[in-house]
Amino acid sequence: MLKKYQPERTDLLINTDWGIPHHDLATPEAQSRRMLLFQGRWVTKEEKKQLKDEQSAYISIRIIGYLLLFICIPVLINIRSIAEGGITHVALAVLYALAASVAGSGLIRCARFARYPAILIFLSFFILPFLPLFESEKGSPLMFILGFTGLYYLLRRTARRIFWPETGLKPVRYRKFPSVRYVIYGIALLIGLVVGYVIYDLSRAGRMAAGACRLATPGIPVEELLFKFPEADYKIIRGAEYALIVPKRGMGRNSCMITHDGRTISSAKTGFAD
Repeated sequence: MLKKYQPERTDLLINTDWGIPHHDLATPEAQSRRMLLFQGRWVTKEEKKQLKDEQSAYISIRIIGYLLLFICIPVLINIRSIAEGGITHVALAVLYALAASVAGSGLIRCARFARYPAILIFLSFFILPFLPLFESEKGSPLMFILGFTGLYYLLRRTARRIFWPETGLKPVRYRKFPSVRYVIYGIALLIGLVVGYVIYDLSRAGRMAAGACRLATPGIPVEELLFKFPEADYKIIRGAEYALIVPKRGMGRNSCMITHDGRTISSAKTGFAD
């Protein structure tokens, strides 16, 4: 029995009675026709490429759907810590998890309505690490990767055809080598990952500098404060009437400047070097 992901969508080859059963065609004859085996059925080379592409598109869409459903679990686990931010944080987290659940269940069924909400959710993965609720979250690089992955598989041509069937489509041609467009996509993805990580690194450094200034309470000994910052993570620049605490992350652009009288702290403020 052939597995059909959407039996009503016969415009996609994977949902039709494709190929010839292995036992209905002798191997020498199939080879003379330059046919290949795919899941126990004889198909042409072009059909095999198309079937594999459509099958991988369906599978990736369903995996993305289950990933969105998984978002509800960390929300439920961390609901107590989320509640510390107030009822607004709880409401936003619950609404976000609910939207992800609806979009995820829709993707699993390849429902048309689910595609655009899912795209918006994956776009939000690039914003969430910079919100106060996620300021201590160490999984931000993973969120960037998941965001790029989700967008890539939802915006592929085959995925678009699954959600939005077009009439009068020309036969899909599968080239032996990647096209220039895929090379451009790869470069854009690499640049996006680098930019995303740099932004995350700068944001993290800014939070480290702000945290250092929060610890610099006026009146406490300077040496007592500076002892709290390990050399592996911070660079300390000392002056006669000031001390500069520079996080080594974020290319050293963020800092916390402490003014003192030689013994105790007078004031502290954050800075950024352009």
